[in-house]
Amino acid sequence: MKKNIPNIITLLNLASGIVAIILALHDYLHAAAIMVIVASLFDFCDGLTARLLHVHSLIGKELDSLSDVVSFGVAPAIIMYQLLLKSHDFILPHYGINIPALICPVLFACFAAYRLAKFNLDTLQTENFRGLPTPTAAFVLISFPFFQMNDYSIIIYIITILVLSFLMISTIPLFSLKFKNLKPKDNIFRYIIIFISILLLGCLQFKAIPFIVLIYILLSMIELYLNKRLKKTSE
Repeated sequence: MKKNIPNIITLLNLASGIVAIILALHDYLHAAAIMVIVASLFDFCDGLTARLLHVHSLIGKELDSLSDVVSFGVAPAIIMYQLLLKSHDFILPHYGINIPALICPVLFACFAAYRLAKFNLDTLQTENFRGLPTPTAAFVLISFPFFQMNDYSIIIYIITILVLSFLMISTIPLFSLKFKNLKPKDNIFRYIIIFISILLLGCLQFKAIPFIVLIYILLSMIELYLNKRLKKTSE
């Protein structure tokens, strides 16, 4: 029975993603964004539970990826679809189709699915990431409903989706938040991003997410640079 517990939690991740999609389609974007965050909590807990119970299965791995495609690929894409739909720019004549609202969310969902499939086959991402994790990219998109819309929102949305799509399938090295130990010297950048995240979330709430992700990427670049310098020095 215990070997099925992580799979049940994974299905709760999937269920949360489906609820997020339904809420987004009814234009309850704030609630939809919160359900994506709930899905991420289940996504975290299924892996943690599997490690604590010492149970691992191939079906659990596949189920996790399929759930993530829905919760962190399709659900954020639908939220962005609704936001882009509110803009009346770039309407296709005679059909009334909002081109960015049609193309951009589809693009993000496809790149998210590709990223997850690539992650499953990449043996180099056991400790750190290569490319932006799909949930992290999803968090950026679900933060947009909490910002005040303006005339330039559609440009910001499109650029953000394109940049996130590229980052997800890139090979840019990014550190993970997994702690091997609690020593500050081994986890200095992890402690920094956690401290900054708590500070920004306390001040800006959901609006802090894009800034946290940007700082996370910058810190990863700094860590990569310092490691290269250290390696050259040691040689």
